[in-house]
This record gives sequence, C-alpha cells and structure tokens, in this order.
Amino acid sequence: MAAWGWLWLEQITQDVRFGARTLVKSPGFTATVVLTLALATGATTAIFSIVNGVLLRPLPFAQPDRLVQVYGRSWRGDLGLNTPDPLEGPVAAIDLAEFEKQNTTFTGFTAYGLGTKHLVSAGEPERLMAVTADLRFFSVLGVSPLIGRTFGADDGADVAVISERLWERRFNRDVSLPGKKVSLDGRPFTIVGVMPDAFQFPYKAASLMPGALPESRTDVWVPVGPFQSSSLRGPRFSVTGRLKPGVSVEAAAAELRSVASRVEHALYQGTGIRVGVRLVPLAQEVLEPVRRSLWLLFAAVGLVLIATWTNVANLLLARLTVRANEVMTRAAVGAGRLRLARQFIAESLMLSLTAGLLGLLVAKWGIDLLVAIGSARIPRAHEVTIDWQSLLFLVAVSVAAALVFGVVPALWAARGSLQAHSDDARMTAGYGRVRDALVVIEVALAAVLAFGAALMIGEMSRLRHVPSGVVTDNVLTAHLTPRTSADDYYAIEARVAQQPGVRAAGFTQLVPLQNWGWEADFSVGGRPREGRPIAGLRYVTPGYFSAMGIPVRRGRAFTEHDNGGSLRVIVVNEALARLYFAGEDPIGRDLDRGRIVGVVGDVRQSGVDRPATPEIFYPAAQNVTMASDIGMALIVRTDGPPEALVGAVRASVRAVNPSLAVFNVKTMSQVLGDSLWEVNLYRWIIGLFALLVVVLAAIGLYGVMTYTVTARRKEFAIRLALGARPSSLVQVVMGRGLRLAAIGLVVGVIVSANLTLALNALPVGGSPNPATFTAVGALLIAVALVSCAIPAMRITAVDPVRALRQE
Repeated sequence: MAAWGWLWLEQITQDVRFGARTLVKSPGFTATVVLTLALATGATTAIFSIVNGVLLRPLPFAQPDRLVQVYGRSWRGDLGLNTPDPLEGPVAAIDLAEFEKQNTTFTGFTAYGLGTKHLVSAGEPERLMAVTADLRFFSVLGVSPLIGRTFGADDGADVAVISERLWERRFNRDVSLPGKKVSLDGRPFTIVGVMPDAFQFPYKAASLMPGALPESRTDVWVPVGPFQSSSLRGPRFSVTGRLKPGVSVEAAAAELRSVASRVEHALYQGTGIRVGVRLVPLAQEVLEPVRRSLWLLFAAVGLVLIATWTNVANLLLARLTVRANEVMTRAAVGAGRLRLARQFIAESLMLSLTAGLLGLLVAKWGIDLLVAIGSARIPRAHEVTIDWQSLLFLVAVSVAAALVFGVVPALWAARGSLQAHSDDARMTAGYGRVRDALVVIEVALAAVLAFGAALMIGEMSRLRHVPSGVVTDNVLTAHLTPRTSADDYYAIEARVAQQPGVRAAGFTQLVPLQNWGWEADFSVGGRPREGRPIAGLRYVTPGYFSAMGIPVRRGRAFTEHDNGGSLRVIVVNEALARLYFAGEDPIGRDLDRGRIVGVVGDVRQSGVDRPATPEIFYPAAQNVTMASDIGMALIVRTDGPPEALVGAVRASVRAVNPSLAVFNVKTMSQVLGDSLWEVNLYRWIIGLFALLVVVLAAIGLYGVMTYTVTARRKEFAIRLALGARPSSLVQVVMGRGLRLAAIGLVVGVIVSANLTLALNALPVGGSPNPATFTAVGALLIAVALVSCAIPAMRITAVDPVRALRQE
C-alpha cells in the first residue's frame, strides 16, 4: 500500500513537471489564460470581500445578534394623525424610563444622540462627529477600548473617548494620551480612552447632514446622563437594547408593546397621544439599505467569472487540436485514460493557482478602489479587508476554476476520444459542438452585462441632463459650523463677494442636492387653518439666489434691509405658488410665517431624480438657522475655476470669525456628481464587468474560428484546388461565427428582458428600451464580425499545393 502511494505521488510529480514544461513552451497561450483568470478571480474576490465584510461578518460587538434598535411610535389623535401609519423615530426619555423599569427581556438599554464637537487647537478648529450617550453605552454594546478605558459609573460630562483615527491624526498615537485634556467647543474634556478603528457606532454617523456627509465616521463619544425626563414633551433619543440570552426579538417586542400600552394609559390619558414601539435587529437596521445592491453586484461579478471559465475551457478544448499527436503518442507508450485526464487537471490547476496569486493583487487594488468610492455611503466599508475568509474564497474559486475548465479536455482524454478522432476534421466535428455551445454562453453573458451597463449609462446621462434649477459650473460650496450670528454670515458674504473673480456669494442652510428636507406646516391668511399645508424651510442671505443662479420670477429677492427690525418677509418657490395660489398673485399675501415678497424658480433640493417641492425662504437676519450642529453653507459663484478661490474663502471666514470650522469644500459639479454616486458606482462596476466579458466573448469567437480554420486547413486546400473561390470559404467561416454570436445574442436578450426587475432593484432607476437593445446588439455583432473576420481572412493566404504536401 505504501509503495502504491509513493508511485502515485511520483506520477503526480511527473504530471506537474510535464505540465509546467508544456505551458512554458506556449507562453502566449499561458499568459492569456493566466491574465484572464487573474482579472476575473481578483474582481470576484474583491466583491466577495466587500459582501463578506459588510453583510456576512457579524457586527464587531459582543454577541451582536442580541442587539436591537428600539423605535418609538406615537399617534397624535388631537391633530388628526390617528392613522394606521404612526409617527416613528427616537424614543421619548419618559417612555424609555418605563421600558427599563417594566421589562424582563432586556439586560439593558443605552440612549444616545448625534451631534458635533469642535476640536480647538493650533490652526483652524476641526469639526468632529460626536455621540452624546449615557454611561452604559459601551457596556451595552460590549466593546473594549484600544487604550485607556470607556465610560465609568462615576464619570461626569467632562470626559471623552476618541477614535483611533483621530488619535492618529491629531495626537500621533501618543500612548500617554488618556488622562490629558483637550478643548471641545471651548470646554475642557479629559480623554479617557481610544476606540479601535474597527469600532463605529452609530453607523450613518453624519445623518445630521445625510446629503452632505453620509456615513462619515464618529470621532468622539462623550457621556451625559442618565437621560431622564418627567415631561410628556421631553427629549427623544436613539435607543439600542441588548436582549437576554434565549429571548427572541418577537418576544421582546411583544413585551415592550404591552409596556407601551400601560405607559399610554398611565401617562398620556386625555392627551390624544398614543404610544407604541418597534424592534429591529441591529444588523438588519445597519445593512438593509445596501444588502440588495451588494448581492446584485456579487451576482454580476459571478457572471464575469462564469464567462471567464467558459472562455478558458473553450481555449483549452480548442488547444486539443494541436495536442492530438502528443496525447496519442503518450497513450501509445502506455499512458492510461486516468493518467491522461490527470495530466490535463494538473495543467489546469497550475494555470488557475498562478492566476490566483496574481488575482490577489487585483483583489487588493479593487478593494481599495471600491472602498475609496463607496466608503462614504456603504456602512462598515472601513471594516472591509482581505482576511482568511477572502483568501479561502480565492483558493476555492481557483480550484473550482481548474476543475470546471479542465474537466472537459480531461474527460475527453479519459474516454480516448482523441485516439478515435485522429483526423483533424473529424476531431473538430467531434467536440466542435461543445466549443460552439461555450461561445454561445459567452456571448449571452456579455449581452446580459452589456444591457445592464447600457441601462445605467443611459440613466446617468438622463439624470445629468435633468434641470436642477441651479447653476453647477464655476460654483464653490463650503459648510461652516458651529452656528454664529446673522451679522457674521452677512459680513462673510460681503467680504467674499469683494474678492477678485467672485460674481456673487451667499449663505443657505444646506446646499441644493445635499438637502434631505427640513419641512414645517404653514397657513395662508384668510383661509381655514384645517389641513395645514407643508413646505420646506430654507434660511438664506441676500446673495444666495444670485450665487446659485436661481431666477426671481416675481417680486424681489431679499436685501440687507430685510433685518430683525423690519417686517417679516419670505420668498416662495414656483411649486408653492402653483399649488396654493393657482390663478392668484402671491406677492403681498401673508402667511403665518411672513409676507411673500418674491417668487423664485424651482430647485431640486434632494436630488435630480426627485421633483421640486413647495419651499419657503427666510432671510437669515430675521430667522437664522436653528441647528448649531448644521450651521450654514457658503455658496460662491466665480468667473473662473472655483478651486482657485478656496484659500481666499477660508481667509475671509477667519477674518470675520476664527472660531468657525470650514469643511466639506466642494464645487457644485462635485455636489451634482455626489448626488449621483450610486448610479456612477454601479455604472463603473457593471461597465467594467461588461467590457471584460465582451472581450472574453471576442477572444472565444476568435479562438474557435482560428482553430476551425487550422483544423479544416486540408479541407479548404482541397476545395481551393478544385476551384472554390477564397471569398466563398471566408463566408462559410464568417457565417458560422456570426450564427453563434446571433444565437448567444438572442439568448442574452431573452435573459435580460426577464432580469428587468433585478436591474431596477438597484437604486438607479431606469428600464430597458428597444433603442438600448438595438445599440447593444449592434455592438456585439460588430465585435463578433471583427473576431471572426481576422481568422477567416487567413483562408485567402492558403496555398493549396503547399497545404496538401504538408498533410
């Protein structure tokens, strides 16, 4: 038995050595296969690493499956909101106190709120995303610091825990930092610990400004608490709870609903307020917005991998044409069917594993690129890395690839098919159907991905040409926090407007296309107050409309005379005028929010794919922004490239108020691009996948036609000697290749038409149309034409006499 094992091992070693020599003798073929596999394997591993890091890997907390997000639900019956769709959001402090007292299914809750802190040190102040949480925050989550400690039971409100990223950026990873003081918002705080970079909570930390800074990382956690209130109209907070072992989410939710019912009866009776609660597993809450998109991307790269395997299998199968004599010779000297099959498997493994090593580099580059593009929008993107699971996946894919594209020639050798088909023409007929089927599959996969890419490119083009209502060329935007006086904003506006090259400058609370909607109700003087309409509220300075290129349709814009001592005035947009003043002149009409003095053009505030909604604009001097954490955004319209004025803008801000942090400086063109980030991301990824598969299909067609011409060389020589025209033989070869491409295209069209719903599941909108199918079909036919024409034209160079002598 041992002797047999050694013999088997020796034979395997011989197969590997022989395979290596064979591959070295064909450097062009080997390089083509290895590079093709490396690209596909690397791309697949990169997408898997993202899917694994974001969706599959447990959240980096102790027993993350025990964590749930708690939402409060309330109805106001006295305001006509007693509907099946309650108002849902943070939990009232008074309700949370009762939940804690009366529940038996939770080990604890933690309440927290999101805000900002400004780190004051040498140079400009830096705006940091900050979480204000109760002292149980880190213990409920079950996390430990990198250095120092987290909140203690005796801590007051003057301690802080910071992120590893901030520790490295501002404190040079000083291990003695715990215990030292820093100034946050002008108050001294003692840093007690540093959280590792893997820790991020809450996710979507910049939800204060989701359009401007989505998924920005939290850098500071400060304690307050406990959050308590005896007021029915007291504060509300985000709440995360930890379930006791063995308790299901459904059981905990049922208990809290019962508690909510008792709270409503005991505390809110006679107020018209009804109380409810909803629990969501924390992982679902964090990952649900991106789950479908990432799985669709993984499916798309899976098509690329299948196309690659198909292409390589086709090339290896076609290569049997030139290896027929070798295989027959080895069989003649005693190589059995199993030994021949094992030889092909060994060669396939060497090709695949070599490609896997190169694919590791491709995966690393792809992950860095995708994380850089999507880190601001994809939760947990900072956790994505090539870990042991990614390496195991890469090895599994490489081995699977070797088995998939090596099994066909291996089986053929094992069956002795090459011996049975020693004649080239008969051999080609023998397994030509298999190669043809593989080409059809490649073309079909290329069509599916090309249709998807065309859909997204068309949607991107459409959205970019949708009028946003603002000027995007030569416009600079910058956010300023914390909140300051209206006098400061007006002074900065005036100073910036005087800079050379500046056409206009103004302030608004949030930049168009970064606005998530700040809405409130209003009433029109002289009309019934029932069913109060809703409008977005915007706080601007006089130069805003000119800086953004928003036209004044009626009346006037704001001036410096619209200040705190003058009549309260407002400007409305055309959408509000059309909806609530149809057939009337709104100028001079009074709302409970001020007198209308102007009507301006509509602006798509939340995105170019969303229509303009009613808006009310206030002069900042009469109603400055209410949220210190949001501050205001400066808009600067220039005569030339706006980037050249960034330094002058910062200097103007410092000259008026050096305590203001200037951040998120972007051109309006960048803002527009950011608003389309999802379309752009999927366009690039699916586009690259589609391009790769189209190239693979072209290579597959080219390879099949090349080996067809080679295998039928004798036949073509005889036909030429008997008087056949070279052009007719070219047509025969071209016709066969184009038939395969046409079949694959038809299959791809059918599959794509049935995948419309899957494509629309991506957050990019759009739907296929006949023009899309026609354009993509024409492209693929053109590629097929070129791929077939090159080998087919070689027939015209065949010398019948020489070819027959060689035979």
